[in-house]
This record gives sequence, structure tokens and C-alpha cells, in this order.
Amino acid sequence: MNGRALHFYLAGINNQNFLMRDKETGTWWQQITGKAIYGPLKGASLELVLSDELTFGEWKSEFSDGQVLAEVPKYAKEYDSNWEPETAKYPVVISFPGTELKSRDVVVGLEMTGPGRAYPWNTLVKQSPVVDRVNGTPLLVAVGPDGKSFRVFISRIDGKDAEFFLKGETEGEVPTQPDGQTKPEAPAAAKSDPHAEMKAAPAATAPAESKPDASTATKPAAPATPKPWILLDTTTASDWNFQGCAISGPSLGKCLDRVPALKDYWFDWRNYHPDTTIYKR
Repeated sequence: MNGRALHFYLAGINNQNFLMRDKETGTWWQQITGKAIYGPLKGASLELVLSDELTFGEWKSEFSDGQVLAEVPKYAKEYDSNWEPETAKYPVVISFPGTELKSRDVVVGLEMTGPGRAYPWNTLVKQSPVVDRVNGTPLLVAVGPDGKSFRVFISRIDGKDAEFFLKGETEGEVPTQPDGQTKPEAPAAAKSDPHAEMKAAPAATAPAESKPDASTATKPAAPATPKPWILLDTTTASDWNFQGCAISGPSLGKCLDRVPALKDYWFDWRNYHPDTTIYKR
């Protein structure tokens, strides 16, 4: 704070939200806002550092040589391996019955200039990527390949607003016509020989007892091969990865600016962001 290093420790819980206290001044700080609420530094705010909330698998795929914080052996038995489900069972100490979300609904909250914005998690999972505009700023909110990790970006490429959509999820998709209707593939023989249908006619008179080979009749279809998780922008038609960087196309090598966001329970986010709006689509 103002060039001075502060060291924090857990001091208590306020409205089921973490309270910390610095050793240097004894000031109390609210976790979700980073603001000092009591003590010599009351009114001050800590600078928010961009961070990620990712599954270990997603993080490891991006940082294969990354290091993981090890548990402290003497406290190993005190770590709760099922913390979130257990916490969700507790009654909340503050609620907002006039709102459309339930107290324990999970949201992704972010702050821009002006009122904040809350994105219901269930909506994000179903609609990702979400392109939104908050207080004049175009945003891209994306749930990652694992369906659990998320990131928020400013949806601009070279200063121009852009929209994004997720490319096809599986190989071998049915081709479509310009009107969006599915177009069935013609049999291979019909493509190469216009008389193939006539040549195949005798097969219809094959003996009734003739049966297809059992090895082929019972062989299950090969599963579709998943495609990599890739976003496509409508401005430059470039491909983008979950880090928000273009991996092919005219924008190759460029990256979108990140926006800090927090995954939180609705009652907690709403309590500290009373003017927040809720994303609806």
C-alpha cells in the first residue's frame, strides 16, 4: 500500500465473506472488495491483480511446467476436500428476496466504470461464449473447454468491436445449405456413376436368407473426434484460443485484453455491489 508491503492473515468472517488483517497496521480488509473497513488505513483499497479460476487440467494444459503450491504437512488434516458443497448447505446471513436470483446461485461478477455486472453461471455454461456490452465496453465472456474454467475479455480487435462464436464441436458434421437446412450426402457410388442405382437394383432380389456379415452388422460406429476449443471472430475471421489469443488468420499473434472477474454466490456479490445489473438473454 503506497509502496509499503503488507502481510495478511485470516482474521474472521463477515457475512460469510473472508476478512483479513495486515500485520503492519492492524487494519481489517474485506476480501471481495479489497477495501479497508476498520483501522488506520480505513477507506484505502488494494490494487486488484488479474487472476484465473481454472481447473487443474486446464491450467496444466497451458502451463505444463507450472508449479503447484504444496500443502503444509502439519495442517494437512485440516484441509477440507469438499468445501464448496458443504458451505452451500449453510443458511445465508443476508439475502435479497426481491431479486430474480437465489441467494446461493453462482454468478461471475465484474466491475466496469459504473454499475457492475453479474452473469448467472448456468446461463454462461449454456450460452458461452457470451458477447455483451457493459457501460459502453464490449465484452466476451467464455467458459473454457472443460466447462468449468472461465475468462472475460474486451471484445475489440485493433480498436474495433468484434463478435465471437464457438466453432463446431465435432468432426464429421452434416453439411448445411445456405438456408441452414441439412444436406444429406449422396452415396459414394452415385457420385461417381449415374447408373449406379440401376446396377445396384439386383441386390434387392437377393435371397431372403442372405444376411450381412455379423462382424460388420454389430460393429458400433466410431465416435466423433472432438475438435479443439476454438473461437472465430466475425471481424477478421481469425481463430482464437481460450487464452484470448489469435492462433491463425489475419489477427495471428494478437491477444484480447483481459477483464478481472470473480466467481461468487449471488448474495455475496449483490451485497457488495448493490447497483449491479444481471445479464439476461
